[in-house]
Amino acid sequence: MRRRARTVATFGGRQLGWVAGVAAIVLALLALGVAGFWPLTPIDRLVDRLVGSLRGGSLYDLMLVVTALGDGLFLTLVAVVTIASFLFTGARWRAMCYTLCFGSMPVVVHTIKLWIARPRPSDIPYTGVDQFSFPSSHVAHSALIYGAVAGLTFVTFRGWMRWSLTGSFLLLVAMIGVSRIYLGAHWFSDVLAGYALAGLFLVMLAIAVAKHPEPPRFSRAIPITLFVIAAAFPIYLMISLPDSDALYRAIELHQRPGTPAGSMPSP
Repeated sequence: MRRRARTVATFGGRQLGWVAGVAAIVLALLALGVAGFWPLTPIDRLVDRLVGSLRGGSLYDLMLVVTALGDGLFLTLVAVVTIASFLFTGARWRAMCYTLCFGSMPVVVHTIKLWIARPRPSDIPYTGVDQFSFPSSHVAHSALIYGAVAGLTFVTFRGWMRWSLTGSFLLLVAMIGVSRIYLGAHWFSDVLAGYALAGLFLVMLAIAVAKHPEPPRFSRAIPITLFVIAAAFPIYLMISLPDSDALYRAIELHQRPGTPAGSMPSP
């Protein structure tokens, strides 16, 4: 008897509907708050002051490494490797769904950024759409891509490995959001909006892949995908960390009272 294919969607339609509804409401409320329809700014400033008291010291290096895992270039590598693993195992529908989902997120994020046009909490030398803060593209993209990979690990592995790998990716998603606030790149509400937007996309992705179950063999390439991601990150970190360190240390000095702002490196 042929084994039924496992899919990423592990919840029923009702549960997915609740997730999508909550995410949409949160995103709408945050957008209205940024637009001034309710007092969101005091909450953001309170969180920024609380986090500001923890900036510096040993946490800085950790947050710099964590935020690098949400960089656009590295996330592109993760997305490409994931989609390539589907094509390698013949899961064409799944590959197409992930490609459309991953590819449309930047368009949606940039559109919202241009529409809201919210300044960042720190004077970061970005240009174009990247100078705007709401929502956090770092968080939205990483929550979508790593969230999708977490779903794949959940349906691929069993026992302690399932929970440890899935939990690790979800913890990484949470830590990337914390790192963006810690480094002064985003407001608290920007991060929440990124999570809400990623939640909507993940629900749509789960529904799409569940409509056309793929052969069970698609999961065979997931361990290889995880290995490539784990092997590529140290290399990427060695290349990108010096520039990132210079950028965020310059921001920290620029924001510190009584410290003259020097020249800022390009992002």
